[in-house]
Amino acid sequence: MLRVTALAMVVGLLASAVWAGETPTDKKANSPEALKAEIEALIPAKHVWRAIHWKTCPLEALKASREQNKPVITWVFLGVPTDERC
Repeated sequence: MLRVTALAMVVGLLASAVWAGETPTDKKANSPEALKAEIEALIPAKHVWRAIHWKTCPLEALKASREQNKPVITWVFLGVPTDERC
């Protein structure tokens, strides 16, 4: 009896998923323009800070700052910078 109930629940869940309609991953572009817009939306924005030539060595940064007569800005983080934390 328990197996029949479990099977009925699984079938019901699958049927409701099919009845719910199209999933977001099933969407397809209807035209080349729509596909191009979708691709352009995936391109990262051009931020000014991405154009900066970052230095990982403090001595190189200090040398470059003295040559260009510009200040040194230090960024320190704990952990991995890609772990989505502030």
